[in-house]
Amino acid sequence: GRAGIPSARVGGSAAPREVVFAADGAVEEMVASTWSNALRFLAGAVLGAVLLGSSAGPARADIDDVAIPVNDKGKTTNLTKEQLVRGKRLFLAACSTCHVGGGTRTNQNVALSLEELSGALPARNTVEGLVDYLNAPTSYDGLKDISEVHPSIKSADLFPKMRSMKQQDLFDISSYILYMNFTIPEKWGGGKQYY
Repeated sequence: GRAGIPSARVGGSAAPREVVFAADGAVEEMVASTWSNALRFLAGAVLGAVLLGSSAGPARADIDDVAIPVNDKGKTTNLTKEQLVRGKRLFLAACSTCHVGGGTRTNQNVALSLEELSGALPARNTVEGLVDYLNAPTSYDGLKDISEVHPSIKSADLFPKMRSMKQQDLFDISSYILYMNFTIPEKWGGGKQYY
């Protein structure tokens, strides 16, 4: 018992109980629950670990699981990690001054989201469409040449970063832009709202 107070074991139940006789004559019943408490604690810890491990988070796709549309005829490609890193590096070096997070600082109405790329004339929602645009950019409706205000191969004399760009560089930048559209569509092209 506790502090010199007599106690007695009572059997017959699932958990052994200890009956303690208090000094004032009242009977206090305590469940000898060391094992019971340990099991509850362990069950709670396991449940917590399972919930923590399976908690909702952003969807993450393996790089090579994302099919990037190459042309409007249905051809697709899958990037390697190296291609994605290279495309990101080139995008950050050459494009992110105006297109941070897929937005467009110079024209908030036109971003690099898939919806907006698809709505352009000609459509820019494929690697080939974006590469064509980076070679010779036109307005969103496709009617005006805008190479004097948008970096391109055509205007490499005005935009030094474009002078060293090869067609493979444009392919990698375009693939990166589309990859971002497929992996974080809710943020990419959102501009200031997210970045």
